[in-house]
Amino acid sequence: MKYCAKCKKIYADSASERCTMCGKKLIADPNPFSPAAIKTANGFELERIRAALDDAGIASSVIQTKHDTGLQILNSAPPENCTVYVSLCDFEEALNVLIGIGAADEDTPLNLSQEDSDRLKEAKEKADSEEMTPRKQFWVRLLSALGFLLILAGVVYLTDWVMSFVKTMFGW
Repeated sequence: MKYCAKCKKIYADSASERCTMCGKKLIADPNPFSPAAIKTANGFELERIRAALDDAGIASSVIQTKHDTGLQILNSAPPENCTVYVSLCDFEEALNVLIGIGAADEDTPLNLSQEDSDRLKEAKEKADSEEMTPRKQFWVRLLSALGFLLILAGVVYLTDWVMSFVKTMFGW
């Protein structure tokens, strides 16, 4: 699997050395959490894709394409074309969701090698397992609250000291 960092496009074939869209050199071993463009859509289709990805628990982001005319500003219409991005480790699952709702063609799914697919799944499982336990969350919150109170007390005492210095300076 290769990845274009500029276009956020995935290339399954390893023969390509440059992106077909921008000509930038492809990255051979991308970060599993890099954003990947999955679909460009607008209007109702865009909302349908976002809802399906949200229902599947797949984090996504939407960015308006750079080549729009900007007419939506004049008439308060939704953006003309937006690209939906998901992380590389969620790409296959997101593609299956899009195929399921009819937003992507079944003929052109991305066929990642088993090695690439396993590496992305492993990275996602590792990130999911590194969440904090409830006990650790409690202690982090408690220490954060105490730290905030100490900072607040320090600011109050420092302000008090500066004001007493100013008063003695001017004889008030």
